[in-house]
Amino acid sequence: MKPWIWIAGGIALTALELIVPSFTIIWFGLAAVVVGLLSFIPGLDSLAVQLGLWAALSGAFTYFWFKYFRQQTKTLSGQSKEAIIGKSGIVVKVGNSTFPGGVIRFPIAVLGSDEWFFLSNEPLNVGDRGVIVDIAGDRLVIKKG
Repeated sequence: MKPWIWIAGGIALTALELIVPSFTIIWFGLAAVVVGLLSFIPGLDSLAVQLGLWAALSGAFTYFWFKYFRQQTKTLSGQSKEAIIGKSGIVVKVGNSTFPGGVIRFPIAVLGSDEWFFLSNEPLNVGDRGVIVDIAGDRLVIKKG
């Protein structure tokens, strides 16, 4: 295939990343541009060789992106109880004197939400820092911390 077809296709795939913001299509586009530039080398004019090179480069670029450069997700959604014990947040609402708890907000989502109802054996006020010590049904058990 002619080099300009690979380069134009690569630019089109890379531009498609603006419409589909998944940050994966870009690696296929960059691989196509590289194949287009390498196609100027004599002996790399076979379509089978070019397709194989494009597939290998696409896989390598995607692998290195996810392995070394992508920021890790900062949520604890779907994690086990042990993964969230010790996480701290700020109390944003307290219950009345008959209800020993309130609502706590975390800077990073815990189990899929950044706000949770909590129970506590200690009196807490709005603005206090609370640390998760256990889970009781659909509420977190926290202590002052």
